[in-house]
Amino acid sequence: MSFPKIAVLGAGNGAFITAADLSLKGFSVNICEVPEFADNITEIQKIGGIKLEVRGNPGIKPGFAKLNLITTNAEEAIEGCDLILVVVPAFGQRRFAELTAKYLKSEQIVVLTPGNFCGSLEFAQVLKEKNASAKPILVEFECMIYSGFKENSTTVWASGFKDDLKAGVFPSKYTDKAFEVLKHVYPKLGKAKNVLETGLSNLNTVLHAPILTLNSGWTEKTEGGFLFYWDGCTPSVGHVVEEVDKERIEVGRALDLDLVPTKDVLLKWYSHQGAKGETLYEVLSTNPAYKWDDAPKTLHHRFFLEDIPYGMVPMESMGKLVGVPTTISSSIINLACTLTGKDLRRNARDLESLNLTGLSKEDISDIMINGIL
Repeated sequence: MSFPKIAVLGAGNGAFITAADLSLKGFSVNICEVPEFADNITEIQKIGGIKLEVRGNPGIKPGFAKLNLITTNAEEAIEGCDLILVVVPAFGQRRFAELTAKYLKSEQIVVLTPGNFCGSLEFAQVLKEKNASAKPILVEFECMIYSGFKENSTTVWASGFKDDLKAGVFPSKYTDKAFEVLKHVYPKLGKAKNVLETGLSNLNTVLHAPILTLNSGWTEKTEGGFLFYWDGCTPSVGHVVEEVDKERIEVGRALDLDLVPTKDVLLKWYSHQGAKGETLYEVLSTNPAYKWDDAPKTLHHRFFLEDIPYGMVPMESMGKLVGVPTTISSSIINLACTLTGKDLRRNARDLESLNLTGLSKEDISDIMINGIL
């Protein structure tokens, strides 16, 4: 196919890095923010693009990235685009599904980066609710492909790029078709079996909540005055994370998914940046890509508020479906609910919210392959 035209939906850290990197690589890129957060793009509208800086050695180039269109009009943003990258937290995915439902075309590919747990099912449900005439192919990245943060309203810096990231396609029967386009943009992207695999491969689920829970006192005392992985992951903390990881892998095995241990995934993603280690603790506490990753300033942070309801709770829910105990993960959820004073299971993206309650493993597998009828 010809060089894909791309729309990036969202204007946070990840969206800015995505739009800037792909523009600098020669793609025509539009960026769109929801109208209620228009201030996020006001300054880049004035200069016509985004300044991308690089820290460490992520393997991407810095520069000023001129964008084709910077808008809050979703219809304009996605018109004529082959690939639509939705780069927002999990709780923002529904909003963009609602904004684009009337304008999407069946030949377009919508990528949730990341999907968290089965964000594509929620996206498809919204399209159905809105009586959308089109059925675009939906894709989920297992994690955000970039690491980095905004420096200011026009500048963003990247410190990490994940080699060999996997993507799942919904419905999975369109995997090869989707990858015909995706490989033009991210050549080393790997194929996941389905979006259950990518949903259970999002390492934010394994890493963020356990480390933050076990560093909650330090977080409150210093208001995030330490490096989250380098300082926050001690041998004992790393051991707890490994136990959560084992539960994740067992849930995957019961769903006929061959999930890769977190340590091995991190080495695959970041070895080109110098990541190494024999244990998960060693990898997390020395990974050069994490050199600038400060801890959250508060416990009311997406490491709890997003990664638990859109990652850890769904994993717990799937564990119950297939009869796999998630004792450590459930304990982390309970502690996080107490620490934040919030019921993080309420309104989570669990089996009920995805309309999968009462279905068998085989029923769910069929939905993964053929989609929502």
